[in-house]
Amino acid sequence: MKPPPQTRPVIVLDAGKVLVDFDVERLFGALSLRAGRAVGFPLPPALDRLLHDVEIGARPWTEIPDAVGDLLGIAVTAEEWRGLWLGIFTGEVPGMRAALAELKTAYTLVALSNTSQVHWEHVVARYPIFGLLDGWVVSYAERAAKPDPAVYRAVMERWCGGGPPRFYTDDMPRFVDAARALGWDAEVFAGADAFRRALARRGVT
Repeated sequence: MKPPPQTRPVIVLDAGKVLVDFDVERLFGALSLRAGRAVGFPLPPALDRLLHDVEIGARPWTEIPDAVGDLLGIAVTAEEWRGLWLGIFTGEVPGMRAALAELKTAYTLVALSNTSQVHWEHVVARYPIFGLLDGWVVSYAERAAKPDPAVYRAVMERWCGGGPPRFYTDDMPRFVDAARALGWDAEVFAGADAFRRALARRGVT
């Protein structure tokens, strides 16, 4: 669906660690218990590539359980993996729902997220903060992920009339740097209070 023409300035936000928090150690802890040894970063290159391919929609998430099982020498069903994978989310980032609610009447709010389809559908259904968004650009649907300029350009073309948004925030500095390289006004996210201060410095209220 093509977004309607925008008459309001656009604020773009990352999702993970900005709108909703997550803890990958929950997943690693559960897998470590099953495997009888520590599991964590850095991931084996083959698994890292598979997770990236899932995130850009190039391969289905259902390939992950077998890959993880083979790597760890354990049996993991698709449903078990899905439960573990979705179990990393811990709740909305404190203060951000109230901040977006205040911006909602004057600004168009758009998420820009690197995420898999199963993760995105889960958080959108589970957390009310996503109901405040006007739309989103997500990696699995775009077949590209930040910091690829293509996803930033998709935001500009669909939501900003071809130009940069009014403001963008992301918890990953390299993704902020990629946005700035395209002329975006952007800052690294450091919590709801810092987000409000960043907007206030720009006269965004």
